[in-house]
Amino acid sequence: MATATTKPFPSPSASTQDARAAGPMIDDGMQVLSTQLSSIGIVPQKLWELQLSMLSEILGFVARRTQAQAELCGRLGRCSDFSEAVEAQQDFANGVGGAYAEEVERLSSLTRRSLDAWKGVGAQLISGHAIEKKAA
Repeated sequence: MATATTKPFPSPSASTQDARAAGPMIDDGMQVLSTQLSSIGIVPQKLWELQLSMLSEILGFVARRTQAQAELCGRLGRCSDFSEAVEAQQDFANGVGGAYAEEVERLSSLTRRSLDAWKGVGAQLISGHAIEKKAA
């Protein structure tokens, strides 16, 4: 028959010492949590700003392309012979490549600015944590 072994119950003074040793670790953990919670508002705001900026740019591009398409239709409607219609189509086609290239540049620029903003948010979060850690 196996006998159960019991462990000695720790003395109250040992528990008090353990609690005192854990105090600074808990404080550090709370500071990290506080920094993370304070940043919750920053990240979604930057995400929304990026999404809305991209959406605005893309919708502007769609509007410009739709306007160009409408102008082509109007021009084709005024053509009196086949050669004028071909010329209108060629003019439109020549403008399409440039319009798309320009839009790619705009979106690239917007993305670069957005990445720079994200770097700033990251630096802000890290420096905020460092400042809080020094204050403690």
